[in-house]
Amino acid sequence: MSGYTNPYVLLTFPELGDDVSVLMRNPQLLPPKEITPEDVAVDDKGQPLDPQAANEAMYKVFARVIVAWKVYDAGNSPVEIAQDADPVALFEALDGGSPVDQPRIGAITPENIERLPMRIINRIMEEISRVADPQ
Repeated sequence: MSGYTNPYVLLTFPELGDDVSVLMRNPQLLPPKEITPEDVAVDDKGQPLDPQAANEAMYKVFARVIVAWKVYDAGNSPVEIAQDADPVALFEALDGGSPVDQPRIGAITPENIERLPMRIINRIMEEISRVADPQ
């Protein structure tokens, strides 16, 4: 059988849940255009003038390299929480932080990538950055 070995990278996140994962194309095997974000305006120090535009450009790259995922929408809490709630009592009432029925995030789009937990975004960025700076 010919071809590249390891054409995919499976990222698992056991610290976030038993069944949270992202399957992405191996960035080491992709042409530069697939992992290079579109240009955004930067200041004289190289920092984006519009950080949101820079994020959106990177989310488009993520959408090109992610093949499949099993991720959940943690930002949409199904529980009503009173402003004066006692955090300890609330934690215990919520079964010690056990997962609640969170909806899965649907299609792999830049808009849905924006809804991912920072832990997942950072890990995907690590995989892509490793190609740009292999040290």
